[in-house]
Amino acid sequence: MGILFKIKRRVLWQLFSLLPKDMNKVVLTSFYGRGYSDSPRAIAEELLRRKDYKLYWTVKGQAEADSLPQDITPLRLDSAGEIYHACTAGFWIDNSRKWSFVCKRGRQFYIQTWHGFPLKRIEKDAGSALPPEYIKSARHDSAMSDLFLSDSRFLSDIYRSGFWYSGEILEEGLPRNDILKNPPAGVEERVRTALHIPENRRMMLYAPTFRRDCGLDVYDIDYTRCTGALKARFGGDWIILAKLHPNIAAKAGQLNLDGVHVLNASDYPDIHELYIACSAMITDYSSTMFDFMITGKPCFLYVNDVDAYKNDRNFYFDLDRLPFGRAVDNDSLDMLIRTFDQSVQDRRREVFMDDFGIRETGRAAAAAADKMDKIRAERTKA
Repeated sequence: MGILFKIKRRVLWQLFSLLPKDMNKVVLTSFYGRGYSDSPRAIAEELLRRKDYKLYWTVKGQAEADSLPQDITPLRLDSAGEIYHACTAGFWIDNSRKWSFVCKRGRQFYIQTWHGFPLKRIEKDAGSALPPEYIKSARHDSAMSDLFLSDSRFLSDIYRSGFWYSGEILEEGLPRNDILKNPPAGVEERVRTALHIPENRRMMLYAPTFRRDCGLDVYDIDYTRCTGALKARFGGDWIILAKLHPNIAAKAGQLNLDGVHVLNASDYPDIHELYIACSAMITDYSSTMFDFMITGKPCFLYVNDVDAYKNDRNFYFDLDRLPFGRAVDNDSLDMLIRTFDQSVQDRRREVFMDDFGIRETGRAAAAAADKMDKIRAERTKA
């Protein structure tokens, strides 16, 4: 990114900041323009139901723009149009940090949804592993934020201790998880149609996180053996849907995803629909486990590199506190699945949610929209 572009961008931010704000205008972003997803999407859909906000969504390219509903206007990242609407919107909604060149104006309202209940240490708690430029932006983002959304007492405490944030927190859940508390009809059929999976095949989701070096050696599950264990324990024929982290999804072709026992579902746009459609899940250290936990379905952890991963960022708490069984190789994964006891997982899940104060109300998006309605009324009157 050249110096002339940066100068132009700074000038546009200063120029457009002189224009009037529109408290009916909302600019939303998910993962730096990745597309229509996560908690910003859930809030957007709630605002669309209310029919009295104008919604704009920051995108990286045409593919992300094509993912938007027709009632949401795409804004190309770092374009003059995006800067104009960001400067004149009454509300910003984002699930990741805004960079330090972004300047919020007075009386704009910024909702930071963040993107999940953490296992590994993040933000200030992992400061030595983060680039200085990111830390600068994170501190700037927290200083601009007016409201953080949380799903638990635990996450709220981390916002206070590790996010350089002392403002208001709304602890009603993560909006993206509302759909898991109130699953709509037709989701499983939509997944089956999109991925060409017949009705007689049960589905397990495999959703691991990435490693710092983006290597693939740790993704060595024996999928044939795994589907055999699933059949032995739960009945029926199974197929595994591999939803790889975006940082490694492009390397899926290098893995043994044979299309028979396991298929690559990394391009499926909404992992929450996969949570609903699948009858079980395997993950590792990914925060996907905490979202999937809401469903109450069987979940298994395949963690064949605990020491190496722990040395990277360490964990907030001991893995023994997690409500799910852990396997370190294919032998122990096979045994874990074959001996799965739903009642044991249910009891451990209840203890975990109580210990960490997890609160998913199923109306987190509505609560955020209610807050916006209140702020808009106050600032319009003033």
